[in-house]
Amino acid sequence: MSQPMAVFILMSNYFHDVATAMLVACSFSLWVLLAKYGMQEDEMKKDLFARFYRAVRKVVLFSWLWIVSAGAIRIVTFRRFEWVNAVEKHHEAALMVKYAVAALMIISGSYAWIVLSRRAEALLASKK
Repeated sequence: MSQPMAVFILMSNYFHDVATAMLVACSFSLWVLLAKYGMQEDEMKKDLFARFYRAVRKVVLFSWLWIVSAGAIRIVTFRRFEWVNAVEKHHEAALMVKYAVAALMIISGSYAWIVLSRRAEALLASKK
């Protein structure tokens, strides 16, 4: 594998991990803000919540797109890139744990976002 290709794959994998973390962070942020500001009657706070939600929704959508697209690259190059490196360093178990944790983060972050965004959408629709 050429050096530029290895750097491309490494960066793609790194940003895939970042997108996974962003999905969880955005879901957690929405949960906190719904709990704190979801039932506010103050127009300024309602507007702030709506603007925050729209901005974070864009981050989540971009994260999902990146998770899928970079995940495809990761799957195709896994054996030649990540697995070989893990075997050389005897880190096979750690790599498997890493992927189990990443899968759990993607599944739980996606589920939380879907549930919470429905609540946020309903809340915003009721305040119009």
